[in-house]
Amino acid sequence: MHFNSGFIFTVANLCACNVCQRANEFFTKTKRLVINLGERLGLEKTRLDEFLEISQRRLCRRGDILFQRNRVCNQLGYIAEGALRTYCVMESGEEISFLLQVNGDFFGDYESYLTGERSGFIVEAMMDTEVLLFDKRDLEHLIDSDVFWLRFSRTIPDVCFLEAKRRIEDLLFFGPEERYFRLLNKMPEIVQKIPLKYISSYLGITPQSLSRIRKRITN
Repeated sequence: MHFNSGFIFTVANLCACNVCQRANEFFTKTKRLVINLGERLGLEKTRLDEFLEISQRRLCRRGDILFQRNRVCNQLGYIAEGALRTYCVMESGEEISFLLQVNGDFFGDYESYLTGERSGFIVEAMMDTEVLLFDKRDLEHLIDSDVFWLRFSRTIPDVCFLEAKRRIEDLLFFGPEERYFRLLNKMPEIVQKIPLKYISSYLGITPQSLSRIRKRITN
């Protein structure tokens, strides 16, 4: 089989353009991730670079399990892009969704992380998701290296406390429809990609009740 040089040159250019486009998309996404994480934690670029040096980037497929139950949680994570579900399994086999988290959220069983006890939660990717993972040993080494990081370490429990506080407030002070609206405001696009049974479990209602709420909203 023979190809003329013009055809080969065109194909080569197209391939190069595709590679450049993917590279540009990757660097744009990475830059956005760095900016978002820096703003969330209040870190200037030099400090943020130090923080990122101890991170592990992981790409998860939908359904991948990041953290298993009955194991000690020795990592904390940050969602760069995507969605995760934290849930527990009751003795009856029923799954109860405790948290649904999206871009910009930190995740992990902080109680297990602190105490060294086994976690009762499972963390699962709800869609293709990119996360940053931070090992406890690496974080502790960073904290010991500089008084700045010692002060910064107090930020982590603050973030976990606020996340737990929001969850408790949702359950105590808002009805199912209000909780759904709050979830929509937080992740309007991603909510459409998460199965109803997980969303309803998170809201503390049945899938049928959630369907009625969604129907009222669209009518």
